[in-house]
Amino acid sequence: MRLYGICGDSGQGKTRLVCRILAEAQRLGWRCRGVFSPAVFEDGLKIAIEVRLLPGMQTRVLARLATAEDIQVFGKWKLNLESIAWARAHLLDLRPADLWIIDEIGPLEIVKGQGWADILPLIPGLPAKKALVTFRKTLLPWFQARYPEIHITRAGDAEAENLLIESLFRND
Repeated sequence: MRLYGICGDSGQGKTRLVCRILAEAQRLGWRCRGVFSPAVFEDGLKIAIEVRLLPGMQTRVLARLATAEDIQVFGKWKLNLESIAWARAHLLDLRPADLWIIDEIGPLEIVKGQGWADILPLIPGLPAKKALVTFRKTLLPWFQARYPEIHITRAGDAEAENLLIESLFRND
């Protein structure tokens, strides 16, 4: 299995690139498994984050902007623990696929050991031809140390993004 990573800061286009990759995978008839986490915008403001299961695209709200009264807050987000558990159970159901996608692994998993942290030690053995993870640029050293075989693409670099898509779908 070949492991690919997309790193970048918030808003740099990691999930947008995952959407492009999913469209190409669908066009080619690839079986995909995992999760992706698109933002929800209202009047140009990011107000929530969804989690969508692959392949079925079932969707739940993963987090929304926190208010002063909220508990289970991480950064500026009120986490939906039921949605996290739902997505974690899906990730741990290790069914084979052509492409596994985990968008996004962040400080909740790496620093706090929560969220989808249970999938981290399983990534090198995912039952797939290829796997793709997305993460924040600040976590790049952690990913490089933990998964030395990972092929990293920086989100927002159009040429690098095109090369990633070409590499992902090449038969090697």
